[in-house]
Amino acid sequence: MDLIDAVRERSGPIYLPIPVEVCEGEFVDLGVLGWLLEPLLALYHSGGEWLCYGSLHDIRRRAFASAELAALAVKAKVFGKIDLREWDALFVAPLPEPPRPSLAIGYIGRGTVICGAPTPTPIELAANLWPRLGDEDKTALAKYITKYIDLIVSSVNLDEAYLRLTSDQSYREFANKLVHHMGN
Repeated sequence: MDLIDAVRERSGPIYLPIPVEVCEGEFVDLGVLGWLLEPLLALYHSGGEWLCYGSLHDIRRRAFASAELAALAVKAKVFGKIDLREWDALFVAPLPEPPRPSLAIGYIGRGTVICGAPTPTPIELAANLWPRLGDEDKTALAKYITKYIDLIVSSVNLDEAYLRLTSDQSYREFANKLVHHMGN
């Protein structure tokens, strides 16, 4: 919070990844997304110059894509192979960059300040880099996504899953290679 306050004083309005509909005062049923957005909503209502970006449709689309991704990971684990055409269909285009300056959750890409974990998850890498990768890197990344989802299911929480993933030196080297190879 101190970092946000320090940056906010120099930058003026900061965009938060809260659906614009919420910030416009519309009644929106966030469903299970409400608990994810709760800290950001508290920040938004605390006062200050906050703007919102994204839409409820975008968040729901990402939630649906997450379910599809989980299905692909289960399929890869059960059948022991990855059909890149199915994975390509899911990651058809990289995520749009948020407006600047903004608070973004997760790895966004070039020109961003990463607060917290320096190694992006394989899902963050795929969401941002997939269309620019060759088949070999796509296959390796799909395997890491499958492993990460397995770690999420078998861990106490996301933090434990992330720590287990990043304790794997080969994953850290792979993630570093992708981030630096893609010009980030």
